[in-house]
Amino acid sequence: MADIVKDLAEYRIKQIEIAESKYYGQLITVLDKIENQIVSLAGSDLPTDKGKLFDLKIAIAIRPKIKAVLEKEYLAWSDRVVREGYNKQAKRIEKQFKTIGRIPAQFQQLTKPDLILIQNLKKQTFTQFKDVSNTMTRRISEKIYQSTLTGAEFVELEKELRQTINGIYSQSDDIEANKLVKQIKKDEVKVRRTDKRTAQGKALRQKLDKNIQVLQSKFARDRAGENMKRYAGQILNDGLREFDSQLNLAKSQDAGLVFVKYQGSNIPTTRDHCRLVRTGKYDTRKSGLFTIDEIKSLWTKKSWKGKKSGNPLIVRGGYNCRHQWSYVSPDWYDETGNIIIS
Repeated sequence: MADIVKDLAEYRIKQIEIAESKYYGQLITVLDKIENQIVSLAGSDLPTDKGKLFDLKIAIAIRPKIKAVLEKEYLAWSDRVVREGYNKQAKRIEKQFKTIGRIPAQFQQLTKPDLILIQNLKKQTFTQFKDVSNTMTRRISEKIYQSTLTGAEFVELEKELRQTINGIYSQSDDIEANKLVKQIKKDEVKVRRTDKRTAQGKALRQKLDKNIQVLQSKFARDRAGENMKRYAGQILNDGLREFDSQLNLAKSQDAGLVFVKYQGSNIPTTRDHCRLVRTGKYDTRKSGLFTIDEIKSLWTKKSWKGKKSGNPLIVRGGYNCRHQWSYVSPDWYDETGNIIIS
């Protein structure tokens, strides 16, 4: 018998991955535009003397223009993510509750409290995106001021500005490096929507890792550092998954579902903790079912790399975790964990 609960959970997970790939590709385009616009703005507004910056008054006055660029490009993208992406995922959760036959009708649709929660979660994530915009506005402005104060050459400032926005993926005068960066960006989007268990998925991941290593070694690009791409990408990744987790948890609590199953496949980068939960290492019932209290206790007692603070039903395995919880009832399964509802 097909496991409808597992199938619905994996459908939600797959759609999150598709959405992340889509919005990550858009983010790359947006950050490239911001990088070029900020450098162009600095080049046109900041005067130089023999290639060196010197006018502090203009360096201070450029900040509102930097803020305007980030808000126009980046916040417009952020708004699209939380409005479009979150609405679609909410509908998928609603579909899940309608499709599983054992859930009372009054809990199958998105209710008024659900809609209020969705709105609040959207605002919460958008605030995180906006914090990145404000932080980067301040950081870019400070770099311009400090470079002007010390009389640095504009070419040095340009490099810092580009790296502040795109990190190791910033543009340069090196044609070969730019070509490699372009390929890496394309593969980063592609790997997000490719099944990493397949030969194709593994080969793509290996190719991506190798190209990043070449970028670091041959072209001296340092992965370390705080940049806009890193922070925005992390919020996008975790935001989509945690929105799904929080709405799913709220609706399940309303429906009285207090048992869970950990859903999602294991891939080469799966954390050992997630793998052990998925393969039954911590399964006292031999059916894959846990109570919510058991999960909270397990997550409190164990520690692992990448673990994220917070409610384990929301943060799951931690940063970049691809797994999700399904909220179930024990009478949906037999003693071995096989589902008995169609």
